[in-house]
Amino acid sequence: MTAKPSGNLLTLYIVPTTLPKIAGQRRIVGREGDWSARDSYRNDPSQWKEMGLMASDGHLVCLDAGPEAYLELKSCEPLMAGLQIRVIRPVEA
Repeated sequence: MTAKPSGNLLTLYIVPTTLPKIAGQRRIVGREGDWSARDSYRNDPSQWKEMGLMASDGHLVCLDAGPEAYLELKSCEPLMAGLQIRVIRPVEA
């Protein structure tokens, strides 16, 4: 028997397309739960929330997904388009 995570699972995905007005940057989107990000995002992008940006050199520009997600992405630098991670965020009291 496996233990259930004590928190909310968040899937983050670095979308492999550029922003039209910010050359070279990639969007980071997120969705609550455990998702196959590429397929879920392609099928229904409206379910994903804008969470941040990655620079063309693979470094995190900004992220609004909590400290756990920030530390996880920073530990994976340099980042690349198509990357998907899952983060457990603590439940707020």
